[in-house]
Amino acid sequence: MEPTTKWSWAGACAWLACAGGAWAQQAQAPVFTLGEIKVTASPDGGTKLGSESIDLDEIRAQDRTTVGEAVDLLPGVNLGRFGARNEQILYVRGFDLRQVPVFIDGIPIYVPYDGYVDLARFSTFDLSRIEVSKGFSSTLYGANSLGGAINLVSRRPKAALEGEAGGGLTLTDNGELNGGRLYANVGGNQGGWYWQAGVSGSKEDYFRLPGDFTPARGEDGGRRDNSYQRDRKLNLKLGLTPNATDEYALNVVTQHGVKGVPPYAGSVAGVTPRYWQWPYWDKDSIYFLSNTRVGDHNFKVRLYHDTFKNSLFTFDDATYSTQRLRSSFQSWYNDYTNGLSLEGEFRISNANQLRVALHHKVDVHRENNLGEPVRRFEDRTQSLALEDSHAIDERWSVVAGVAFNRRKAAQAQDFQNGVIRPFQLGDNDAVDGQVGLFYKASQNGRLHLTVANKSRFPTIKDRYSYRMGTAIPNEFLQTEEATHYEVGYADVLGKSLAWQANLFYSDIKNLIQANALPATACTAPPCSQQQNVGKATSSGFELGGRGAVGALEYGANYTYLERKNKANPAVLLIDTPRHKLFATATWRFGNGFSTTGSVEGLSRRYSTSDGKQVAGGFAVANLKAGYRLGNGTLFEFGARNLFDRLYAYTEGFYEPGRTWFVQANMPF
Repeated sequence: MEPTTKWSWAGACAWLACAGGAWAQQAQAPVFTLGEIKVTASPDGGTKLGSESIDLDEIRAQDRTTVGEAVDLLPGVNLGRFGARNEQILYVRGFDLRQVPVFIDGIPIYVPYDGYVDLARFSTFDLSRIEVSKGFSSTLYGANSLGGAINLVSRRPKAALEGEAGGGLTLTDNGELNGGRLYANVGGNQGGWYWQAGVSGSKEDYFRLPGDFTPARGEDGGRRDNSYQRDRKLNLKLGLTPNATDEYALNVVTQHGVKGVPPYAGSVAGVTPRYWQWPYWDKDSIYFLSNTRVGDHNFKVRLYHDTFKNSLFTFDDATYSTQRLRSSFQSWYNDYTNGLSLEGEFRISNANQLRVALHHKVDVHRENNLGEPVRRFEDRTQSLALEDSHAIDERWSVVAGVAFNRRKAAQAQDFQNGVIRPFQLGDNDAVDGQVGLFYKASQNGRLHLTVANKSRFPTIKDRYSYRMGTAIPNEFLQTEEATHYEVGYADVLGKSLAWQANLFYSDIKNLIQANALPATACTAPPCSQQQNVGKATSSGFELGGRGAVGALEYGANYTYLERKNKANPAVLLIDTPRHKLFATATWRFGNGFSTTGSVEGLSRRYSTSDGKQVAGGFAVANLKAGYRLGNGTLFEFGARNLFDRLYAYTEGFYEPGRTWFVQANMPF
C-alpha cells in the first residue's frame, strides 16, 4: 500500500502551461565559497588541485536531479544501487560511500550508523556545484576519507534579487503521468548581508519496466511494484559580510523522504523477494560557517548539528498488510551528529601557506524495533590536520599534508534475551599523510604526481550489527588503510578541446569483509563476521575531453577499473564495472533551439561476492530538445532510456524503461 499524497497534477500542469511569464535573463548560481574545501598551490587561492567539480550548468544540461546521478558524470565514478534497500550509491575508483564521505559545505552528512547515505534523497536543485576528490583529498576534511571526499556546495547570491523557478512532469511509455518535480531558488545580496532560500519537491508514483522484461516471482512486469518515492527539501541561508574579507553564515537544510523498495525480480535460485517500505527518511542540518581575516591570516569555524530519522517496515508478502513472519518487523532510527571544526590559514610567505584544522565530532545512533527498548551507541572522533602549500617557482608547486585521527567508542548497547547489556568498547587511531607535486607545463598544460595514505574507522554497524541474526559482532575491528598513487596530465588541444588523463593505483590493507562462520554460530544461516581479512588493489586509468566545433558542443570520458582481492581471490569485489564510457553532444541552432543527446555504456559487474548474481553490461541513451526564449525561459522535452533497454545496477533490481518528460526553467 502506497501513502497518499497532496500533490496536485492538475496544478502542476497548469503551472507548466503558464511558465512563459515575464522573467529576466538567466542568472548563474554563484558559488558559496565559504563552503568549499580546496587544495591550492599558492596563498592567493588560485587553481584548485587534486579535485574535480561539476557545475550547475552541466548538471542541468544532463538532467541529473539527484547527487548520485550528477557525480556519475565524472570519470572514475560509477553509480550503483543497494537493490534490496533501494538506495542510490556511488563508487569512486572502487571505494564506496563509507570510504568516500559526503559533505555539504564542508559539513559531514553521512549516516552515523553505517556511514552510507542514500543519494537519491539528495536533490541538486539548490546546489551551485559538486566537488569530488579521488584518493588525494585535502586533509582538512578530517577522518575517514579513505578513498576521497564528495562536497556539495550550496549557493550564495550576488545580485540584490535573483532566483529561478522550474519543474517538470514525467510520463511512461504508455503515456501515463507517473511523476514530477517543482523547485524554486531565490536570494538577495544587500552588500553587508545576504539571504538565500531554496525549496523543492519531487514524486514518482511508480515506473514501468522495459517491454522485454520477463515476469519473475517478485514482479509480473508493467508497473514496477512498490517503486514509489516522495521527497521535499528546504534550504535557508543568512549571511553577514561586514567587510571584503570576513563572512558569517547560518544555514538550515531540512528534507523529508518516503520510499518503497521494489522486490527482487531476478531468477537466481535461492534469492527471495523482500517486501520493504520506508514510511519516512528525514535528514536535517543546521550549521554555522565563518571566516575572519586577521592581518594576512584567515580563521574559520564550522559548527553543526545534523539529525537523521527513519523508519523501516518489512512485510510478509506483496500485499504489504501483514507482519506475522519472523522476517517482518517495524524498526526506527533516531540519530544525530554534533561537530566543531576550527581552521587557521597562515600566510608564511608570498609563496607558502600553512593550513591547520582541528575537528571534533560526536555521532549518536539510537535504534529499536516494535516492542523493544531503545539501544544507544556513541562514537567520538577527533582529527588534527596540517596542510602546507608551497609555490616553488612559476611552474612547480608542492602540497603536503598530515592528519592525526582518533575514534573513541563511548557507548554501545546490546539487546539479547530481553536484556540490554553493554558491548565491549574498542578505540581506533590512524595517521594520514600525503604529498602532491604539480607542474605547469604550458599555458594550459598541467602535470600532477600524488601519493596519499588514507584511513577509515569501522562504523557502528561494522562493529556491532547482528545483521538480522546472520552475523556475529566484532567490537575490535581495526582501521582500514589505503595508499594511493596517481599521475595525470591535462591540456588544451588546438583552440577548444580540453582533455585530461589520469593513471592511478591504490593498495588497500585491513579491508573489512564478511568472513564465513559455522552456520550454528548465528540464529539464522548463513553466518558471518566482519573481519580485517582483506588486502586489495584498485587500479586503472581515466580519459576525458570536451570541446566545441561551431554550434556543436561535445564531451566524453572513459574509465578502466581493475579491482583485485589479494587476500582471497575467490571472494569477488562487487558493484563496480571494469569499463565505463559516457559521451554527450549538444547542437544549438536557429534562434534559441537546441538538442542534447547522451549515451552511457558499462560492462557487467558482480552483485554478490560469490559470483552467483551478475548485473549484465548495458548501454543507455537519452535525448531531448529545448527552446530558450529571449528572457531566458527554457522549455524542454525528451526521453530517458530512449531505446527501452532492460538493465540493472544490481542483479534482479531493474531500472525504468523508456520515460518521457517535459520541463521548464525560468530565471530572474
